[in-house]
Amino acid sequence: MGTIFKLLLIGTALLATDGCILGSTNMCNSGTPLMFGGRIQPLPRDGGLVDPFWNNEGRRFVFLVPPGGRRNGGGLRGARGVIVINEGAGRCSRGNGQCPIPATDIPCEMPISDTILDEPLIFSNITSTSVMVTWEALDEKARQRNPPITWYALKIREVGSGESFPSIPVSSGAFHRVGELTPDTLYQFQLVPMSEDVTEVINPLRNQTMRTLCGVPSTPSFLESSTTSRSVTFDIIPLTPDDWQCSDLTTTLQVLNDYVWEDIRPIENSATSVVVDGLTPCSSYSYRLKLSNLHETSHSDAQDITTDEEAPGEVTSASSESTSPQTLNVSWTPPDMSDTACEVVSYRIQYSLVGHMSCPLDEQPADEAHQVVYTERDTSIPLIQLEHYAEYNISITPLVVAPGGSTAGEAVSLIGNTSSAAPSEAPREVILKGVAKTQLTFRWRPPPCTTQNGVITGYAYVIADNSGEMSNSGTVDTTSVKISDLDQDTEYTFKVAALTSAGIGPYSSPVKETTRSRGNECSGKQPLQVGGMLSSLTGDTPPWGSGQPIFIVPHHLRSRNGRRTGPPFRPGGIIRIKRSTQSPCSGSSGAANCPTPPEITESMDVCPLAGSADENCGAAYPRFSYDREDVMSFVRLDRTEVKVTWRDWSLTKDRGVGPVTGYLLRYRRRHQRIEPVIEIPKGMSLYHELFNLTANADYEFEVVALKGEGRMEIIQPRAMDAELPVLYRTGCGELDPVQNLTVTNNGEYGTLVVSWDTPIGFCTVQYYEYVYGELSMKACPDEGGERHFSPRGPFDTTENNITLTYLGDYTEYNISIIPVTLDPEGGYLNGEETSIVGTTSENAPTRTPTPTLTTTNPTSVVISWSNLSCWEMAGEFTMYSYILRQSWEYDGLEINGTTTENTVEIEGLIAYANFTFELQIHSTGGAAPVSIISGRTDSSTELFHSNLTVLVTENVTSSSVTLSWRAWDPEIDNGTGTVQSYIISVSQGDNLIDIIDAGLNLSVTVESLDFDTMYDFRFFIVARGPVPGVRGLISDPHFVQTHCAVPSRPGLELKLLPKTELLNKVILKLQIPGEAGWRCRNLAAHLQKEGDGGWTNDGEQLINNYMKGTETDYYEDFVQREDLVPCSEVAYRVQLVNDHHTVYSEPLRFTTLGKLSNVRDLTVAETEEPGELFVDWEVPEVINNCPITSYIVEYNLFGTPTCQRNIKQYIDSKIVNETQARIPDLEPYRHYTIEVSPVLTGYAGNVPEREYGIGLTRGHEPIGILEPVVEINASSIRELKFSWRELPCETHNGPNLTYLCELYLTNGRRHILEDSMVADSETCTFENLKACGNYSFRVTPGNDYGLGNVSHEVTARISATALGPVENISTVVLPEGVAVRWERDEVSGLCPVAGYKLNYMLQRQQACRYCIDEVQRPIYTNGTSYLIENLTAFSTYKINISVQLDEQGSVGLVLREKIFTSKSTAPTEAPVVRVDTSLSKSQSLTFKWNPINCTALNGIFKQYTFKSNGTKGEIGISNRRRRSRTLPNLIPCTTYQFQIRVVNSIGGGPFGSAFGTTAIGKPGRDFSLSSETRDDKTVILHWQRSAQNPCPIDHYVIGALLTDDLCEEVIPRGHEREEMTLAGTVTSIRLEEILMNGNDPEDGNNLKARSIYQVTLRARNSIGDGEEDFLEVRTPELAPSGSPGAIAQVMGTISWSEVPCKERNGVIVDYEFALSGDGIVRTDVSTRKEVTLTGLVAGSTYSFKVRAGTSAGYGPWSEEVHFQVNE
Repeated sequence: MGTIFKLLLIGTALLATDGCILGSTNMCNSGTPLMFGGRIQPLPRDGGLVDPFWNNEGRRFVFLVPPGGRRNGGGLRGARGVIVINEGAGRCSRGNGQCPIPATDIPCEMPISDTILDEPLIFSNITSTSVMVTWEALDEKARQRNPPITWYALKIREVGSGESFPSIPVSSGAFHRVGELTPDTLYQFQLVPMSEDVTEVINPLRNQTMRTLCGVPSTPSFLESSTTSRSVTFDIIPLTPDDWQCSDLTTTLQVLNDYVWEDIRPIENSATSVVVDGLTPCSSYSYRLKLSNLHETSHSDAQDITTDEEAPGEVTSASSESTSPQTLNVSWTPPDMSDTACEVVSYRIQYSLVGHMSCPLDEQPADEAHQVVYTERDTSIPLIQLEHYAEYNISITPLVVAPGGSTAGEAVSLIGNTSSAAPSEAPREVILKGVAKTQLTFRWRPPPCTTQNGVITGYAYVIADNSGEMSNSGTVDTTSVKISDLDQDTEYTFKVAALTSAGIGPYSSPVKETTRSRGNECSGKQPLQVGGMLSSLTGDTPPWGSGQPIFIVPHHLRSRNGRRTGPPFRPGGIIRIKRSTQSPCSGSSGAANCPTPPEITESMDVCPLAGSADENCGAAYPRFSYDREDVMSFVRLDRTEVKVTWRDWSLTKDRGVGPVTGYLLRYRRRHQRIEPVIEIPKGMSLYHELFNLTANADYEFEVVALKGEGRMEIIQPRAMDAELPVLYRTGCGELDPVQNLTVTNNGEYGTLVVSWDTPIGFCTVQYYEYVYGELSMKACPDEGGERHFSPRGPFDTTENNITLTYLGDYTEYNISIIPVTLDPEGGYLNGEETSIVGTTSENAPTRTPTPTLTTTNPTSVVISWSNLSCWEMAGEFTMYSYILRQSWEYDGLEINGTTTENTVEIEGLIAYANFTFELQIHSTGGAAPVSIISGRTDSSTELFHSNLTVLVTENVTSSSVTLSWRAWDPEIDNGTGTVQSYIISVSQGDNLIDIIDAGLNLSVTVESLDFDTMYDFRFFIVARGPVPGVRGLISDPHFVQTHCAVPSRPGLELKLLPKTELLNKVILKLQIPGEAGWRCRNLAAHLQKEGDGGWTNDGEQLINNYMKGTETDYYEDFVQREDLVPCSEVAYRVQLVNDHHTVYSEPLRFTTLGKLSNVRDLTVAETEEPGELFVDWEVPEVINNCPITSYIVEYNLFGTPTCQRNIKQYIDSKIVNETQARIPDLEPYRHYTIEVSPVLTGYAGNVPEREYGIGLTRGHEPIGILEPVVEINASSIRELKFSWRELPCETHNGPNLTYLCELYLTNGRRHILEDSMVADSETCTFENLKACGNYSFRVTPGNDYGLGNVSHEVTARISATALGPVENISTVVLPEGVAVRWERDEVSGLCPVAGYKLNYMLQRQQACRYCIDEVQRPIYTNGTSYLIENLTAFSTYKINISVQLDEQGSVGLVLREKIFTSKSTAPTEAPVVRVDTSLSKSQSLTFKWNPINCTALNGIFKQYTFKSNGTKGEIGISNRRRRSRTLPNLIPCTTYQFQIRVVNSIGGGPFGSAFGTTAIGKPGRDFSLSSETRDDKTVILHWQRSAQNPCPIDHYVIGALLTDDLCEEVIPRGHEREEMTLAGTVTSIRLEEILMNGNDPEDGNNLKARSIYQVTLRARNSIGDGEEDFLEVRTPELAPSGSPGAIAQVMGTISWSEVPCKERNGVIVDYEFALSGDGIVRTDVSTRKEVTLTGLVAGSTYSFKVRAGTSAGYGPWSEEVHFQVNE
């Protein structure tokens, strides 16, 4: 290192070896420069030393003078100064220890008095924003200057700013802390001593400079942007130079490696992103930015990233091995993963069935879905439960873990084959192929190829009889076997199984068959048997004539190549044999009664045709299977299972073509014709078992005989939709419950009507079982207790309703209905029970309580009764009603009312009169029977008496009587009192009709009486007496009979006019009123005839006794009168006579008839006019000389020839006087019947016999207008077919109806005839029409008489046949949509183009992984371009364009398609954000979000961007799978808003937002800690709540530590700080309390005066203590607490020692002394520690004391010192 520079402390100077003594006067002898040979290394700052400086202008070394090397005086007075030694300068200079300072030469020799203020400023505790400036304190000389220096002014300015020095006043102390400085800035300082009058005492110190340190750079924004498997990109928001906190900055990317942050590389300070590549997939890294300036370093938040997974390579050595028929063991070698940290966590093995190796290509099953299995790191897996003997496609894919799933590597495929096994299914369709007496032949089909499980090598069969003994077994290599040597007519069980090399499969279901003889099957050359005749094969008249027997000839007997191989048969295979001359048989049916068919001379191998029938014998030979009893039978195995059997085909019974080689069973559900018939080939088997049929359903069956081999022909074909002849019904399954069960009482008492619907299902209900029982009586809610059920039944019914009678009134009943059906086993099967509750109707109570007469008096009574029990109410009680009737002979009163009480008082009665009281109880169901009691009111005073008074009859009519009487006379009638009124009673027999109050009148007329009736009139008097209203005695009866009234008018009418054989007779109908119409007890009736002398009775009286009492208003009778004169006038009437009146009927007048005959020679002919007939005839024979004056011609419509039906409809009639008539206005071409009747003189109502004739009117052209319709042939678009309904036959109007069809090509108003034709049916078809032509069509009906009306015109248009599609479709995607353009070819024919139709479909939104295929509303346009707007952004559309041919919207046949993708837009949906409270911490929050719907992404995802009030700006996240973000460096207990949105290639979408609050953390700092010195010199500390975070504060911990005092003592290391805990609400405290830890000091103020204390403050809560805040507190000066000592007197000079430093309490500014003695007392002040006393008296003794003083006052006196002055 060269020469070591040493500093030695020699005496009071600091000696530089090989140099000069620094700070010593006159020590730079001979100017020897300081020599040094090395540099001082940087020293730790906590030791108080600073870094060395290097200046290019010269080599400098800076040394810090340690405290121990300082001295009070000399050249080294700076307590914290540094010495700057210039190389080769030989001069001493001082600097500030921080920034390089130009060397300032200082003379080595300088008087102390001249350099006292030239000491350099000392800078310490330099930070980026503050510095502590100190200087040498003023000594005594400085204080004694004139003017004296009392304070300092510190001037500061920024170098280069040009601003003047501002002054900072500083007290007389020797330090000041300057704050609020700018980091890394050079400042100039000046210290100016000042006097009290604010003047500069001496020149200021020269300028000294100091540079602040650099500040801590701001934290940069450093966020992950995107990550791949091999790289990561970070986004950086660079700092501005102001945020550097320095003039220089270095940015370095760091990575965390083994828990140590290592630099990777520097990056530009302005860089906005940085990419790190060369990473390893599936690895985790932590990166951050380090920002360093000259002094400080800061770091960004660490970004923890994990590289994406990377798809692994493919596996190797993949193979498969079949370890069993259903298992493949697949193995492989893992892929190479040496260059990645990703780990293959599983393998996906996907396999699917390629096919069964036993199946041909056309029988392979449909593609099966892929099966997927996974393994976890295993490199082999067994695939189980596979198909036997099958080929599988297997793929193996390695998987690595990925967020939200896994990433698949490359798949390796291989083929695996399972081994063969025994068949898993039995052979199918085992049928009996042939049968003989001792032989059975079976045939079957192999098992399904998918169940063969290998190559079928053969079949094993077993056959056994019913005893179970095996009759035969073996193997065959075909699918049939003939087994011989069996027993005759024996049932055998046969089963067969398939064989492979791996073994035998399951046997088929046993087939039971019986050996049997088949009889004659037309073997050999049998003669042709003629068994009957067919009238027709088709049901119509046969082409060969009727009545000829025919037979089907087998093909091998028909002509081949023009040469006949047998008898001369017809080529069509039909033999016609002439009818036998034998007479038809007379049997009813069947072959037994028919004659033996004739033989023919030639024979052939043919059997008779089945189903032939003789027209006289009936169905002699039925077709096979059409007779259920004869052919088929059924054995029920279960409800839905049946065994169907049938007999063998018989030559003699079935007469069909043979031989039969098998049977076909056909069946289906009845009435399900839309279902195909199920056909089951049965071979020669005669039974089949069916399972799983529908319960309770009808099935149709048929067994059809087959012939031939291979695809056998059906002998008796039947249409598939024809009804099959044999029916069978399956049994019933479980019954469902009844439906829609209801109950009602219909308002009838004691009755409930229950109804329901039949259960759903196929089962037939045989009957319904029902049970019912009472639940409760509704009128007794409190007496019935719990509801009870007393069932009645069970009963049954076949109806869907029941009526329950004789039930309790107003009672609740439970009714249960159970459907019952037949059990196939013979019993009954109950269905599910259904219940319902019903209430009977309310009824009247069963009785009324019996009332009791409680109290009576002359004018009132009191009556009471008891209540009924609720059982008797049958309803809810409403009230009682009552009636009191009081009578006295014919007079009385009636009082009624209602009450709800049990008693009633009735007033206002008649004294001493009988009464009845009627009581009736009422409920909501009605009123009960009345209960009656009788009584009499009490008597009163003496009654009024009167004698009888006689009534006199004045006038009597049929309805009234007038009566009179004399006045009552008290003397004559022996009575007392006064008459109040006269009363007349009117009676008929025992019935009182009326009571009439005549007042004081002496007569009365009684009206409204019945005629011819006896009435009883009586008379009494009502008097005014002591008791008002007393009646007198009633008179004797006075009888009067009313007169008879006018009878009802009789009726008379002619009932029957005689015909020719009754010329002199007539029957008259009489209507004579019944007894009620006689108006009398007696009535006489006569028939009267008018003659020359007037009206006389004709015959006996008409009324007999039996006519009395008739219930009808009129009694009808018939009388006959004979011997009348023909053709003469006759008049009759009816006379009625009673006791007082006579009445007549209206006269009946008529003319009698004569005998007539028919007109003769009646003819009817048509005329030239359509609808007109001419009729003529000869006069009839006339009898009895009755003249004929006219004829009645009646004509009726008989029918229309074109309608082929006859009717008789009356049209009209006319009277003519001639023997001919022309009948016009008839319908043309109609048959009419004409009836002509002669008319006698004077009477036209006779009914002679008529003569009839028929005529046909002339026709004319058809009438009516046709309504044609057009039918366009879809297969031939250039063809038009028109059809119409036939005209009604009545409108043909003639024979031979045809139609004239005309087709016009229309062009505007022009119609050009294109084609015409005449049709005899109701259709016309036109072909080869012009494309796109507009056509109109008309049709005109016609007949032999001409053409009718032209139809309405119908139009049609031919669609395009050569219409070319649009071409060159192009699309241009625009922001507002997509512009589509196209071109079109020329259009052929007449096709105009009206426009275009754009159909488009949204196929997929590109941001989504699934298809939509949503058809949009079509667009119509006339141009060849269109802008489609309002499209879904970033979506694929498919568009096709068709040509619109016309305005009606028909389109061309050829379409062109185009696919395009719409333009992207910004996302339209915001992510759903939430805070993850489980991850929330005091300084971080984790927010999670859900990705937006892919349909709202609207473009290619670019990144997420987020912002919050805890970050600067908007920050991006490019990882789309990222779903969370943690915000670091947050303030605890603070709410933050996190906003995130999706950014695609176009822009950003809306923000999704969430709020989160950080968890509670330790309290913060920055309490604004300050101190206050009060007048009493106490120091008060103040603070505020922390501004760093709002977390709760439970306590404050405040401490104080003495760091410096005026004694300049070094505070010992390890000195403990005094602390105390305060409540969280305290914000101030005395500093002294801290030092005493809250206790009061014993010796007063415990603070050290003029000392520096470091005060610390931190907050505390449940989490812990926060960071400390610091404050440096300087205590005030106090008066000294001690006194000077060591007082000595030498030669009149008294000196003393300084007050001990700890007792000074400040800077001693002077001393006060007191001298006393020799009679003097003197007090004075000295600024020195000595005083020279003068004027003392030698030999005298004096006392002396002294005390020190500070700026705060003087301390205590020293002890007095006594001395004597020497002489």
